[in-house]
Amino acid sequence: MALTALQIAQLNKMNKAAQNAALGTLVASLEDGALPGTTPGTVEANKAVVVGADKNIDTIAIAEGGLKIGAGAGTAVTSSAAELNILDGVTKTAAQVNALVEGVAGGYKIARGIATIGSASDTIVTGLATVVAATVSLVGDPSMTHMYSSVTPGDQAGSPAAGSIIIKSWKPTAAIDATPVAATSTFANVAWVAVGT
Repeated sequence: MALTALQIAQLNKMNKAAQNAALGTLVASLEDGALPGTTPGTVEANKAVVVGADKNIDTIAIAEGGLKIGAGAGTAVTSSAAELNILDGVTKTAAQVNALVEGVAGGYKIARGIATIGSASDTIVTGLATVVAATVSLVGDPSMTHMYSSVTPGDQAGSPAAGSIIIKSWKPTAAIDATPVAATSTFANVAWVAVGT
């Protein structure tokens, strides 16, 4: 490390013994791997960075897009701090996250809604171009006139038209006979979810 003009001037003013002591202190600090005025592992403004014993530093600010990882020139990390912080607190494994993504194939969309049921069979327009799967559940309470509902995307070519689903509603034949028959008024509303393109 080169001495500054000020340091040289201060050494010149010292007697031989004092010069040797000052130089000894400087050499010892350099042999320890630290630069004078720095604390290993602690980043300080306008000073050289000296890593700690575990090759660590406490903090550093890097301009967005300035961090690169990998061999050679490295690959720039383009995510912002806010985007990376979304992961803070996530406890799911990579396999669990992948399973969530795989639940809906690439390019598929999800539509949902509440249907006001007016008959035992209702056609609902979902807003999707085509439907590949759907599910329903009662929003209101089941009754002897409308106990449950089922849904089908059909052939998407007229029965029903592409992008629609058919919701069928059912009731038991009688209080002591659970055989399903077409529901009758009064109907409960039904929540539906459809997956398609």
